Amino acid sequence: MEKKSLPDKNSSSAQLYKPVQFEDDPRRSFEKQKQKEESKKAEAIIQEKEGYEKGHAAGYEKGLQDGAKAVQERLNRFEKIIIELGDYREQKIEELMPQLIELSLEIAKKIIHREIDLDRNIIMHVAQDAIKKVGEKEENIIIKVNPLDYEVMVANIDLLKEESGVKTVTVEPLASITPGGCYVETQTSEIDAKVEEQIKEVTNAISTAVDS
Repeated sequence: MEKKSLPDKNSSSAQLYKPVQFEDDPRRSFEKQKQKEESKKAEAIIQEKEGYEKGHAAGYEKGLQDGAKAVQERLNRFEKIIIELGDYREQKIEELMPQLIELSLEIAKKIIHREIDLDRNIIMHVAQDAIKKVGEKEENIIIKVNPLDYEVMVANIDLLKEESGVKTVTVEPLASITPGGCYVETQTSEIDAKVEEQIKEVTNAISTAVDS
């Protein structure tokens, strides 16, 4: 039997095994490339979305802070305006107070004179109030009134005596006294119940009310 010899490992004729390389399928390469591009696009979209959300959150927070700051500034301005208006109001009241008092007095004068013109018996009420201020020990009094009120006073002189308890009541006409007022004299005192004095009392009352 013939014996065959094996090839020498060191022989130059020995051939090493090489794997067979196949060329890539063009369609498969295209799909891989397409997948890579789509993956990059998806990643870019995700990054863009995350950036937008972060930016939106930061912008929203800043917007809240700016809005709160703007509201506070407006509240501060509003408070300042209120204080200024209060100061302005007090200042104007002080400036106008003399005029207001004068106006009040003018109104009071008109009311008093109107009542006197409408009711001639007002002099009786004024005289009665004045007589009440006379001391109990007085026996004689003199009541001076405007000539327009003289007849009314004389007609009611007995009533004045009875109410006052005075023994003698004398009525004298005096043109310098404004209608509706009177001036009472006794041996020890004098009582000014003229219209001007009544208005003066009103003035004092108004001034006291304003100052309090």
